[in-house]
Parts: sequence; C-alpha cells; structure tokens
Amino acid sequence: MLIPLAVIVVAGIAYIVYLTTTKAIVRIRTIPSGVTISIDGIVVGTTPDSSLSVAVPAGKRSIRMSRDGLETVNTVLDVRRSEAIEIDQILRPPGMVYVRGGVFQMGAGDGAYSERPRHQVRLSPYYIDRTEVTVGAYRTAVSSYDPPFSGANMPATNVSWTEAKSYCESQGKQLPTEAQWERACRGVRGSDYAYGDDFDPGKGRSGQSLSAGPVVVASYAEENADAFDMTGNVWEWCADWYDRDYYRNSPENDPQGPLTGERRVLRGGAWYGSVAFSKCTHRPGNIRSHRDPSFGFRCAQELNKHYGQAARR
Repeated sequence: MLIPLAVIVVAGIAYIVYLTTTKAIVRIRTIPSGVTISIDGIVVGTTPDSSLSVAVPAGKRSIRMSRDGLETVNTVLDVRRSEAIEIDQILRPPGMVYVRGGVFQMGAGDGAYSERPRHQVRLSPYYIDRTEVTVGAYRTAVSSYDPPFSGANMPATNVSWTEAKSYCESQGKQLPTEAQWERACRGVRGSDYAYGDDFDPGKGRSGQSLSAGPVVVASYAEENADAFDMTGNVWEWCADWYDRDYYRNSPENDPQGPLTGERRVLRGGAWYGSVAFSKCTHRPGNIRSHRDPSFGFRCAQELNKHYGQAARR
C-alpha cells in the first residue's frame, strides 16, 4: 500500500521538530565559582558553588565561560537529545596554572638537616605562575630595571626578595609559600625533581658551569603541575622566613613559615645546581635585601583572592 505524500511530509516535519526541540541537560561546575556562562551567545547564568544546570536543544552548542581576571574558556559541544552532560572546568589567571592542593609529604627523610623530618602538609588550592617572571614582564612594572641577562623572555634576576614581593603584589598576587612551591615542584607523585626522580640536565637547566647562565623560560618541556623551570634555571624566592628547624614544629595546614627571621627561603636551584641543590626539597635561605644574577622568582595567588588585597608580611 502506498503511503500518501502528505503523510510522509508531515511525518518528516514531525521527526525534524522532535530532533531539534528535545532538549539535553548540561551541568557546569567551575573552579572557582562565580563564572558567567553563555550558550550560543546568550548568558544563561553564573556558576554557584555546586553546579549550574541548563536545558539546551540538540545540536552543536557554543559555550563560553568567563570571569574578570581569569582566562576565558570557549568550547563547542555536540549535544544529543535527552542526554545529560557534565562539565568540570578550571579557569586560571593568565599565565598561571592551578594546583589542587590537598595532602602531600613535604621534605625528605634522607635529605639535608633542613629538609627533615618528612612530614604531612595539607594545602588549600592555589594558582602559581607557569614560568619564572620574565625580564619583559618585570620591566613593565619597573622601567628602570637593568637585567644581567638580556632578552624579554629571560628570567628576571638580580631582584631582591623585597622587590620580588612588591612586583607580585602589584599584579594582585604574592610570592608562594615554600609549601606551595614544593607541592607544585614535586607534583602528585612527589618526585625528587620537577621532571621526575632522576637528576637530568637534559630536562632542566642545571648541572652547567657558573659562566653558562640561564636560558629563556620554558626552553625545556613542561614539568609537574604543567609549570616550567622549577628545577634549575634560576633560584626562586619564596614568601617564608628561613629557619632550618622549621619542619620540626611546622603546622599541618597551609604552613606560612616562621613569624620572624633574618633570611628568606630560596628554592629550585639554578643553572649551576648540583644533584642535591636542584631537588624540590632543597631549601636554602638568603638575606632578603640581597641580589644575585641567579636569584629570580615566580608569583602565586590564592584561589579566591581579591585583587589588591594586602599580602602576608
């Protein structure tokens, strides 16, 4: 029996309407919350602490996630009718990586005296610069800066602790605590170096002669936490006062270092670093007013820090 053409047309239209009007549910969670969500150019809401649920038609949907001070994320989803899609997205300040924090083992049971004892630390989540602060970036804030190594993408060195702290604060950030620094360097596996457990000058700028100097940031492959040059290149200032005995009474939650001291912590080794000095756990200190061509820094930021908020000490 032949089916009338009109019936076929009506059935086809009904099927197309069914495909295009049956909606899917997209649940979006972001770190941090407070992110504006737009779908196909229309703002549909802001992410709460839990998740934002949005009903969307089937088809390709363009999703934009934005919040002031963070990198905007754009993605395209091919949505099928009646399905439920879960999106978990981390938004980061430009040039920074997100570190989940949590519990990790800090220090080394078989390391130098200042690295002992190995102990448990629990950190709140935070961001840390993906690279050492560069000459070009530092010069935007300090026009009079005369670097010992030329090139906009070379690490900014010969910078005192006080100057490094001031720069980070001018960017709405702060120097990382040494716990934050070590967690990012060691990664989730707790490796000895930012690239693994074995010292390898082919994976980071260390083990060179004193005259060799640093190299342009990110010249080597990404390390733990998706950061660069946490092993070698230049020493990096941390926020903490230095105390060789601090690990013997350090608090477990978000340690901030001693309340007072004479020196500030340096981490990561430099291009001339040895096997021991390049370890993520190695923690020398130096006078905070001291400058050296091998002393540089990177900045950190608390997850929900308000720009311009006064930094610690």
